[in-house]
Amino acid sequence: MKKLFKSILCIALTALMAFSSASIAFAKEEVVPVILIHGLGANPVYENVGTDNQKEIANLGLGDNLVTAILSNNDLVCEVLKMMEPERDVDEDKLINALAKMTANTNLNCDKNGNVKDGQGVINYWTEPLSKHTSYYKDATVAESAIARQLCKEVGAKNVYCFNYDWRQDICKTAKDLNSYIKKIKKQRGCKKVSLVGCSLGGAVLSAYIDAYKSNKDVSRYVFVNPAIMGVDVSRAYALDIKFDKKSIIQYLDCMEGAYNNGSSAALFRMIYALGDVRIGYAADYLNEFVKSKKNVKKLFNKAVKPWIGNIPSLWECIPYDSFDKAVKEMSAIGFLDKSSGLYKKIKNYHAVQGRIKSNLKAVKKGGAEVAILASYGTMGIPATSKAYNQTDVLIDTKYASAGATTAKYGKKLTGKNAKGKYVSGDKVINAKTCALPDNTWFLKDVQHMRFKYNSDATKLVARLATGKVKCNISAVKKKYKITQFSKENSSNKLVKA
Repeated sequence: MKKLFKSILCIALTALMAFSSASIAFAKEEVVPVILIHGLGANPVYENVGTDNQKEIANLGLGDNLVTAILSNNDLVCEVLKMMEPERDVDEDKLINALAKMTANTNLNCDKNGNVKDGQGVINYWTEPLSKHTSYYKDATVAESAIARQLCKEVGAKNVYCFNYDWRQDICKTAKDLNSYIKKIKKQRGCKKVSLVGCSLGGAVLSAYIDAYKSNKDVSRYVFVNPAIMGVDVSRAYALDIKFDKKSIIQYLDCMEGAYNNGSSAALFRMIYALGDVRIGYAADYLNEFVKSKKNVKKLFNKAVKPWIGNIPSLWECIPYDSFDKAVKEMSAIGFLDKSSGLYKKIKNYHAVQGRIKSNLKAVKKGGAEVAILASYGTMGIPATSKAYNQTDVLIDTKYASAGATTAKYGKKLTGKNAKGKYVSGDKVINAKTCALPDNTWFLKDVQHMRFKYNSDATKLVARLATGKVKCNISAVKKKYKITQFSKENSSNKLVKA
């Protein structure tokens, strides 16, 4: 009997060890794959794909050194300098023609129906994990590739994927492609769910994906990073909300000198600032008069803007919901937008999606998925519209990126009832109570648009939320990492209470 008992015990222990080993192996396989979706311009697009003449289309069609391109355009420089001297007359035709010379032949634009031209697209559509594409992230220091590197550090490169797409195309088309991509990864991995991280325009892709495919329940976590989910007010230029104000321009230059990329471009802003208040004021006055002329506006948009970016759906889809109808009206009136085109059909469809973003966010959370939204603030808007004093991350307005926060104007503080309550930032600039998901939305001061640096607290936070190292809610993050809903990035890339 004793011998039999020993045998039974031996078999039981062996089985237990085998089960334990299998459990460990199974647990490793249970890591939820993370898919990173990049933003506008963050992945190169090519022409003549697959041929001997294949080449990258320059960044936004203009190349990386925009200042050099401008300074080498003699007619443009000459006419801009004239703006600063009230006794000199600017030649409007020469000015517009000079701009058109820069933009008209970039080959960046889509066709009249908003489709990417034949032979163009991306060449790095990867369905393999980043363990097969280490060069993408291994030395990355900032932006999407740095987030990818941080994700790889958290869960291993074999569990991280990049969904690379042509950022010009219709956001709803990209969402459809993302759904197919998710199906491929799930089949490849034999997993039930994935985690998605949408950066900038990639956040808008996530919103369109949720709108169309939330019932699939293929996603465990949605993490939005500086997302363009509700548009950006600089796109109000399409609605002809174009305004140049000397005070806001001077303040913008002053703000950006130290703030943009931690002051790395200070010399450029100082150079413009050195022109002086008076000359900048003359230029602002001239430009305001210039855009009052329907003839000038029509010629500028149709000759310099339309051939360059006028048919790119994703840019139209960055127009805020409340500005869309006016933008359509104004651009149709000057012949810039054809309402019978496939382009209009695409952007009108996404406009409806944009209008459902708040209800969609609430629906996926109620359906069991975790949601995290990270919006930034601390800089003013681009001084080219009436919304220059909005709180922004340099590009996207904080109220839009956060899905509805109430924000003070740049340089101001909230007052009255908006300045009270548990969802108000310590600096009295943000009230998160009006967000779609106030308990799942973080605000990062001085982390500028997609300036997420490898191993910074902000980037670690994104990675930890996306990989399930912490629940996607304010209290869980505060308890585990001492990071509050409103944080400021200091010079050591640490997040401290704002």
